Amino acid sequence: MTRLLVLAEGDSEELFVQNILSPHLENFGVYARATGVISKRLASGGKFTGGNLWSNVQLSLRPLLADSDAWVTTLLDFYGLPADFPGVSGVSVGHGAARDRVQAVECALLEAMGDRETTRRFIPFIALHEFEAWYFAGPYKVADYFGQVEISAMMERAIQDADGPENINHGKQTHPSKRLESYGMGFRKTSAVTVLKDIGLDAIRAACPHFNGWLTGLEKLGSDR
Repeated sequence: MTRLLVLAEGDSEELFVQNILSPHLENFGVYARATGVISKRLASGGKFTGGNLWSNVQLSLRPLLADSDAWVTTLLDFYGLPADFPGVSGVSVGHGAARDRVQAVECALLEAMGDRETTRRFIPFIALHEFEAWYFAGPYKVADYFGQVEISAMMERAIQDADGPENINHGKQTHPSKRLESYGMGFRKTSAVTVLKDIGLDAIRAACPHFNGWLTGLEKLGSDR
């Protein structure tokens, strides 16, 4: 059995791992469990999760990487990463291919978390440009779920303009989740995760090469048993 610990940025990412990613990976002998980025610890022993502050991501990753029997990966958004996050200051929005820029940040995150022995089972992943880009892999499924046929045309137009879901950009009013909210269909991040199950991983990976590379790598971990 191959164990995989996934550090997720928010509730919707955790739900994706729990309801979609984990059942899929079990078919490959990989058993994934999500944990949220710890944003605040309470005196009672409880905690709040969510967010991408570098200090919180770093502190949340360390105990996961200390588990020498598990692989570790992240599910964080490229959009909105703080300036002090590893590698972010070295990439310029709008300069160079988006996938090259996000891979540079992933490499910087790997290096920032320690030596080769500490990180030998660490697979950093940063979603391009945002987790919600994956909804754009299935415009008709989204439109059908919300009962608004016209939504599919809006999504298709965004995909064409950006040349793919993962290229929908960093703009404050144009990043993927903001676009979905602006369509007036009542999009809510956590409640809409079920739509991704309807869209299906095959459609998402076909439309999102960076996601496909990550998922393919995770599937292969099953052969590392």
